[in-house]
Amino acid sequence: MYSDARSDREHMTTSSEARRRAEVALARALEESPHVTHPATRDALHAFVDALSTEGLMPEAVVIAFKDLLLRAHSLHRLEPESRAALRTALVSECIVHYFGARVMDDAPPMRPKLTIIRGGDGNGSRITDEHTPDGRT
Repeated sequence: MYSDARSDREHMTTSSEARRRAEVALARALEESPHVTHPATRDALHAFVDALSTEGLMPEAVVIAFKDLLLRAHSLHRLEPESRAALRTALVSECIVHYFGARVMDDAPPMRPKLTIIRGGDGNGSRITDEHTPDGRT
């Protein structure tokens, strides 16, 4: 019997079993709820990103694979274009944040880098330097 519909297996963009399982789990979580605040969606998104980054994919490749999966997510196609775009943006942002591990605690003060201030020399080519934070503290 011939069928026009592709199987779910043909839609998989990943090669390893761990990546395939993570992609299937994320697709299921997105069907349950496409909101990044939904715990199952967030956990599945993180597992998907972890599976791809473990295999050495660069951030751009992870984001491309993630966006490809989002394009195939039926739950997003049921939404109005504005809502769909907002959800996609939030999901991709979470993908990037998780890839780089940029989780900053809300109560932690922001880290300020040390800057080296170079002042004019003494005429002999030597320079005077001080290390300060951007707000002027040493």
